[in-house]
Amino acid sequence: MQGRAVLRRRADRPLRWMAHAFATAVALAVTTTIVALSLSLLVLRFVGLFAYVVMGGAMEPMLPIGSLVVVAPIPSDAVRVGDLVTVTLPDRILTHRVVAIDQGDGGELFTLRGDAAASPDPVTVQPSPVVGKPWVAIPTLGYAVTYAEAYAPPIVIGLIVWMLFMITLRALAPYMSTSRRRLPA
Repeated sequence: MQGRAVLRRRADRPLRWMAHAFATAVALAVTTTIVALSLSLLVLRFVGLFAYVVMGGAMEPMLPIGSLVVVAPIPSDAVRVGDLVTVTLPDRILTHRVVAIDQGDGGELFTLRGDAAASPDPVTVQPSPVVGKPWVAIPTLGYAVTYAEAYAPPIVIGLIVWMLFMITLRALAPYMSTSRRRLPA
């Protein structure tokens, strides 16, 4: 009876090892991706670029929902009709196309419109909140950035706890070993 149990445990080991190796590889890949995205976003900020995630469909199909848009700052006098601009509004950041540049009391006013919209936006924008011009847009990468921003703190805390656990386990390994213990005769 005991012989069968030992054989069964040995037969299960390769399957358990494969499942453990697969789970470790997936966890490592996800963690590496999140760390790489975070470092990439920090480098973008360091060189003066900004990254935003497209949350609405006003600029589809040019900027699909979930795209990561990298924006380069530009002076307001470089903006022309037909350019895409990213502006800061009181409640959100918006990337739309400039359809008209008018002169107002305080200077130039930009009229914006999303490519998927039939009419211009109801609000005109002064050049001061112009963030910049979209430099590059990477479809679907915004979903990964949103995930990384949402889950980065728990993942980092989990990694720190795991590393502390592994350090403790290695430090206690000599005291937990049963191979050196000898039973009295």
